[in-house]
Amino acid sequence: MKPITVCHYDAFSKEPGMGNPAGVVLNGDELADEEMQEVAFKVGFNETAFPIKSAVADFRIYFVRGL
Repeated sequence: MKPITVCHYDAFSKEPGMGNPAGVVLNGDELADEEMQEVAFKVGFNETAFPIKSAVADFRIYFVRGL
């Protein structure tokens, strides 16, 4: 798999490293479902989101919950 950039966000906190960690991968269109699941598993956050182009909306979110 090619290198993927995962943005780390801390939800529900103003302090870095606190709150609920979540990942966002902005180039979700370039990944297959299986690749998105693998990225989310390797990152290990509670949630990881992948914005994807949509034919009926501005975009859609492929969302993977942590295991």
